Amino acid sequence: MGIDRRSSAFGKPGTAKADPRPLSDKNFFNGCIRNIIAYASTHSYPYALSPKVLTSPTGKDFAQLAFWLFQRFDPTLKAFGKVEDEVPLFFKRLNYPFQLSKSALFAVGSPHSWPSVLAALAWLVELLNYDDRAEDAAGSQFDEKQRSERQFFLYASTTYRYFLAGDDPKAQAADDEMLGQFRERQAVLLQSNQALKQSIEGLAAEVEDMRRQPSPLAAAQAAKQEVLADQRKFQEVIAGNQAQRASLQKKLEERQADLEAKRAALAAVRADNDLLAARVAGQALSKADVNRMVAERQKQKNLLEGVVSQRESLQQRLYQAEVQLESCLNGLEERLRQYHASCHRLGLLPASAKRAAGVAYELSLNRGANAQTELLSGDIKGVVRPGLLSLRERYRLRGRELAEDGLVLREQLDAAREANSERLEELAALKRQVSAAEERHRGLKEALESDIAAIGGHADKIKGEVSCLRNAMLSKLLDAEEKLRAATAEHEATSRRCAAEVEELNRSVMAAAELLLQHAASMRSGIQDLAAAVGGITAEVQAAEQMVAH
Repeated sequence: MGIDRRSSAFGKPGTAKADPRPLSDKNFFNGCIRNIIAYASTHSYPYALSPKVLTSPTGKDFAQLAFWLFQRFDPTLKAFGKVEDEVPLFFKRLNYPFQLSKSALFAVGSPHSWPSVLAALAWLVELLNYDDRAEDAAGSQFDEKQRSERQFFLYASTTYRYFLAGDDPKAQAADDEMLGQFRERQAVLLQSNQALKQSIEGLAAEVEDMRRQPSPLAAAQAAKQEVLADQRKFQEVIAGNQAQRASLQKKLEERQADLEAKRAALAAVRADNDLLAARVAGQALSKADVNRMVAERQKQKNLLEGVVSQRESLQQRLYQAEVQLESCLNGLEERLRQYHASCHRLGLLPASAKRAAGVAYELSLNRGANAQTELLSGDIKGVVRPGLLSLRERYRLRGRELAEDGLVLREQLDAAREANSERLEELAALKRQVSAAEERHRGLKEALESDIAAIGGHADKIKGEVSCLRNAMLSKLLDAEEKLRAATAEHEATSRRCAAEVEELNRSVMAAAELLLQHAASMRSGIQDLAAAVGGITAEVQAAEQMVAH
C-alpha cells in the first residue's frame, strides 16, 4: 500500500486555495472527532484516544496519531522527524488540496489552529476508509469457480516446485492438503445436499399437514352456521315468550281491571251494608230479617273468597311466566356470550378489529324491552347478517387462493426435487472426477518417483553447487541490502532537500514573475509617455512646417 498508488486518484497539486469546509462549526468539529475515533478503534490504534484528547491534544498525542496514520499509508515508514517539517510534506505528497502552515503545527491544540489540522486528519481517515472499501470490493469479485481454479494452479505450481527441488515430504504434504480440500468440498456439498433434502421433506410434510388439516374457513363457517341456527332458535323462543308475555300481560290487565271493578263493587256493597246496618240499627228487626241478613252476609263472604282465590291463581300464573321468561333471557344471554366469544376468536370484535372492517357485530340484551325488536341492541338483519355473509364470501375466496398457493407449492416441491436430483447427478460426476484425478495423481506420482530416482545423483551434485552459490549470493545479498538501505536513506534526504529546493525555487519564480510584471507595467507606462511626447513633437513640427510654408 504505497503513497504513489494512493495519490494517483487525485489531480496534480495546484496553488493553495481557501478551505470551504465549516471548520468553525461545532457539529463538523465533533463529526471529525467521531470519524477518527471510529477508524482508530476498528484498526487497533495502540494508544488511548478519546474525544477529550482530540478536542485539545498535546504535541505528543498529535505526533503519535499522525505517525500511525502515515504508517497506514506507508508501512515501510520507520522514522518520523520534526512534526512541522514532515506533516506538511506528507500531505503535499498525498495531494492534500489545502495548505497546512507550520505555525499551526507549532501550536497544535490551540483553538485557532487545531480545527484545520483536525480536518486534515479526518481527510486522511476518509482516504483510508475508501482504500479499505476498494480492496474489499476487489477481493469479492472472484467467484467460487475462480477461487477453485486459483487454488488448483497454486497446488500445481507448488508441487512442481517441490518436485524440482526434490522435496518429497513437502510434495506429499501438498498432495494430502489438496486431497483434504477436495474431501472437505465434497463433505460441504453432501451436507448442503442433505440440508436441501431435509428442507424438501419439511416442505412436503407441511404441505401434507395443510392437506390433512381441516380448513379454518370451513370450521369458521360451521361455527357461524351453528351460531346462526342457535340465533334463529332463540329468536323463535323470544318471539314465543314475547307473545306469551303480551297475552299474560293482557290477561293480567283484564284481571286487574276486574279486580278493581270488584273492589269498587265491594266498596259499594260495604257502603250499602253500612247504610243498611245504620238503617237496621234504627229499625226494629225481626227474626226473619236477621236470618236474611246472615244469609246475605255469608253469600258475600263466599263471593269474596272466590275472588281472592282467583286473584292468587292469576298471581301464581304470572310468577311462573316471569320465571320462564327469565330462564329464556338467561339462555339467550349465554348464547350471546358464546356468539361474542366466537366473534373475538374470529377477530370480529370490536368494530376496529382486523376482520370486522368497521362493522359493529356486538349485540347486547335489553331485559327491560317491551317489544321483540327492542330486545337486542344491534341490527341483525341490516348489519350483522350482511357482514357475516360478506365475511363468509371473503373466506371462500381466500380458500380458493390457498388452494392455488398449494398447487404452486406443489410445483415448487417438484422443481426442488428435480434440482435435488440434478445436484445428486453433479455430486456423482464430481465423485467420478475426484476418482479420475486420484488415479491420474497416482500415475503422475509413480512417474515422478521414477524420474526422481533417475536424477537423484545429479540432484546431489546440483545441491552442492547450489550450496556454494547460495553462500556467495547471501554475502552479495547482504551487501546489496546494506547498499539499498544507504540508498534509501540518501533518497529520502535527497527527496526532502529537493522538495525544499523546489519550494524555494517556486517562491523565487513567483517573486521574479512579480518583478517582471512590475517592470512590464513600468515599461508600458514609459512607452505610453514616450508616445505622447513623440505625438506632441510631431504636432509642433507640422505646425512649424505650415508656418514656414505660409
